[in-house]
Amino acid sequence: MFRYYSIIGANVVYFFLVISSIFIYYFHLFLQWIPPQISLEVILSLFVTFILIQTKVRTFVKRADIIFLLPLEWKLNSYFIKSLVYSFVIDVIKLLSFVIVFLSLFFKTTTINLPILFFIVGIVAYNILMKWTEQWIENQVQFVLHRLNRFFSIYLLCYFLFKSDWIFEIVLMSINVVYLIYVIGKKRGLNWQWLIVEEESALLKNYKFINIFMDVPNLKRSFRNRRLLTMILKRCIPYSQSSTLIYLYSHLFVRYNDYFYLYLRLTVIGIVVNYAMPTSGWIFILLILFMSGFQVIPLQHEIKQSVLLYPISKSQMNDSFLKVVLVMLYAQFFILYIAMFIHTSTANLYYLVIGSLFVYVFVYTFASKRVNVLGNGFKE
Repeated sequence: MFRYYSIIGANVVYFFLVISSIFIYYFHLFLQWIPPQISLEVILSLFVTFILIQTKVRTFVKRADIIFLLPLEWKLNSYFIKSLVYSFVIDVIKLLSFVIVFLSLFFKTTTINLPILFFIVGIVAYNILMKWTEQWIENQVQFVLHRLNRFFSIYLLCYFLFKSDWIFEIVLMSINVVYLIYVIGKKRGLNWQWLIVEEESALLKNYKFINIFMDVPNLKRSFRNRRLLTMILKRCIPYSQSSTLIYLYSHLFVRYNDYFYLYLRLTVIGIVVNYAMPTSGWIFILLILFMSGFQVIPLQHEIKQSVLLYPISKSQMNDSFLKVVLVMLYAQFFILYIAMFIHTSTANLYYLVIGSLFVYVFVYTFASKRVNVLGNGFKE
């Protein structure tokens, strides 16, 4: 994992700086758009809660470990305490990074001092322990109630903290600590199946992020049939040898949840930004198009090696993939352009020309240099 992230850090650090700067700029514009009736504490608390609710407890256990470690479970207390500490440190780093990036925003709502940092660390610890207790939940109803309790507890703790309502903060924190002592104090064995699923989920989340920048071999994907969309694709794509790879890649894109949901999320974000900042939203549209195209490039290696049986040249394979990316980005651009036009009724024609040229140039200059369908990324 360290090798993966060191490669990413060495090669795309400037990309991160540029994207982060643009995001911070538009985030501040978004905050100015928010009605004055909604306080900054509400927005900050939601963001911090969203970050913490994504927490995964890393224990590094594997499925084969159950056979060997289950008889020694009573000796592993110190190991799992260290795992919780590790997860806690990772969450503190993520949260402090968020605070540093939006430091000016925090200064508008509260003063960053030692008590504030102490309570932030306490909220992170509470979140980790609440996540740890999920392994003992017995049914779906309890799980939903537990998640709601965790969400609203973290949100209220953050809100009272940013509002400097120390009495409510201390009372709520005390109640949550007593609850955790009661739940964790019960003598129960570890839920090994939960530990394994949690670890696999955390590892997959890391690999998905890394896969944005480089190919990760044997990355497991989740998918859905999406019969309506696949039926539309079958009607739109002509039945010919030259369309073979276009047919396969378009179906892969629609069915793989990772790529499809990423595309959907970025499109929705673009629509929201157009609504919030119609005068400068077109710049953000270009960023959305770049991010969508950049992150869909690894799709070229998701096809199985049996595709080599088709009598299709390498150049035709690469060209087919680029056509799929081109159509995908044009579709996204026209959706965002129509959303801008409906909201403002002043979307100029040159926005349409600039966006169309940007998509074409991106696909046949930037993306084409990174497409090699017959590369080392084939799935066995």
